[in-house]
Amino acid sequence: MGLNIKVRYKIIIYLLVLILIMLILRLYFLQVMSGELYAELASESITREKTVAAPRGNIYDRNGKLLVKSVPARAVAVQPGIVLENDKVMEILSDCLDMPYREIKEKVEKSNVSYMDRIILKQDIDYASMIYIEENSDELPGVEVIDVYLREYKYDSLASHLLGYIGEISEEKLKAEEYDYNYEGGDQIGWSGLEETYESVLRGKKGKIVYEVDPLERPVGVVNEIEPIGGNNLYLTIDIDLQKVVEEALYRAILEVRQKKIKDTDEYYNVRGGAVVVLSPGDGQIMAMAGYPSYDPELFAGGISEDDWNNLNDPENNYPFLNRAITSFPAGSVFKIVTAYAGLNEEIISDSSRFSCAGVWYGLGKDFPKYCWLKSGHGSLNIVGAIKNSCDIYFYQVGYGLFKKLDNTGELLQKYARIFGFGSRTGVDLTGEEEGLVPDTEWKEEYFAGQPENSVWFPGDTVNMAIGQGDLMVTPLQMAQAYSIIAEHGIKYTPHLVKEIRDSEETLFTDNTVEEYQDLQLNGNYIGKIEEGLLQVVEPGGTAYGVFMDFPLDEIPVAAKTGTAEFYGRQDYAWFASYAPAGNPEYVIVAMLEEAGSGGSNVAPIAEDIYRYLFNVD
Repeated sequence: MGLNIKVRYKIIIYLLVLILIMLILRLYFLQVMSGELYAELASESITREKTVAAPRGNIYDRNGKLLVKSVPARAVAVQPGIVLENDKVMEILSDCLDMPYREIKEKVEKSNVSYMDRIILKQDIDYASMIYIEENSDELPGVEVIDVYLREYKYDSLASHLLGYIGEISEEKLKAEEYDYNYEGGDQIGWSGLEETYESVLRGKKGKIVYEVDPLERPVGVVNEIEPIGGNNLYLTIDIDLQKVVEEALYRAILEVRQKKIKDTDEYYNVRGGAVVVLSPGDGQIMAMAGYPSYDPELFAGGISEDDWNNLNDPENNYPFLNRAITSFPAGSVFKIVTAYAGLNEEIISDSSRFSCAGVWYGLGKDFPKYCWLKSGHGSLNIVGAIKNSCDIYFYQVGYGLFKKLDNTGELLQKYARIFGFGSRTGVDLTGEEEGLVPDTEWKEEYFAGQPENSVWFPGDTVNMAIGQGDLMVTPLQMAQAYSIIAEHGIKYTPHLVKEIRDSEETLFTDNTVEEYQDLQLNGNYIGKIEEGLLQVVEPGGTAYGVFMDFPLDEIPVAAKTGTAEFYGRQDYAWFASYAPAGNPEYVIVAMLEEAGSGGSNVAPIAEDIYRYLFNVD
């Protein structure tokens, strides 16, 4: 019995000695062999890093007038992974921020935690909310008040389609390559217009604060601080005072045309929207660009409400987000300058060629009559008279001649349309620009694949396109560029909106005042003949004389073309394209109204109003 007790004591002693040895070895490993590693980890564990938002660059007009600036604001940011697990936090935030609990939960649930470390719940919060959240931070894990910068628009909704708006970065954007560097959940980015195009230029460089915290994660001191750097400033080509005149002229015209009835009917013009472009033909600078309807970018400051967002996207409101200046529409007779030049250059006609217009043309056969807009006909016309009177039958015959030459193997009308810039983007520094459409044999085969009877390019397709009809689609900006080519006798500039870029210290960063150009090598004599016809459009007998009869054309000669374009299922679209003074052009003005009928009577007044302002008439 005594022997067994002694054995047990020995076993216990051995076990205690073994445990003691293991503890000593463990302590040696922790303190000696891994001491530096754990010291480093301990150091890291008591510091936290916080990014500091940088203000975006300002935006100015060509004369240095401030259009958009950044203003500081406070926002509530949350970490979705933490907040979702705590209903009490969302309930407190609901009361504090005056936000429905359901709205908070839906916003947090929709975020992808793997990509969104945090999201902004509400921007531009008041002082009382900020103090409450900071004082009750222990009850609000995963919630913090952060600094953000919002946009302030000095001219309200003026030029909203150009300027664009900013908003919180989305999960999809965070995954995109262009937002791969130095972006995080809650950042404000450009979502449209110049704000989006020049995102990398306007955004500043974030600052950083490294601070020490106690075991309860409360800051006790700043270890390091890097100040944020503001973004670069944009100086635009637009003149904001001219922009105001243009937008008012556009809006006034739309209201007036809506009060008119379509001829011989009781139906009023719908005029869903419109666009105006004022371009400097000698360098491609866009001096004004307006679209109607538009929107107020201030709605996005602090986060747009669901009601406002739904209202802006409601088709009944005619798509206010749509920048109609870079959206494609049927062209109508303003396209006839292309047909005229193609006909002259391909020797389908000469400057003295005359065609007779009797109001109807049977060149495609008795079963396919083609009518002129003037049912009684224009009689015998040369190219100048055809442009002056916008005679459809003259241009039908030019188009037919272009088709028959080489049996349309060269698709000559399409060739010249592309020379004048149609069917491709102008390269303007805006997102969302459409290419338009120059239809051809290949396009028709693809579009009507499986429909052999419709997939053939017929002579009538070219004849229709010769007067800007058929499937041809162009943007107002493309049309402005085309008329600038005529005005500058074959010199083509890329339209642009940014004149200069300067850094936050106002040091010149980029200068766009001198633009490279492309000489299209066009025939100056043919351009001269076309211009002669355009000048007569606003003179007695021309399709826009009624609007310009009191304008001082002897001092300020205006070269112009009216247009009315058919659109299946809708009322006719109306155009007016022009430049002045002819011979020494300073401005190109192109205006378009949807479903407004005649370009001469309903759209030309917009341009006449703008010219009066530009040249200080009356």
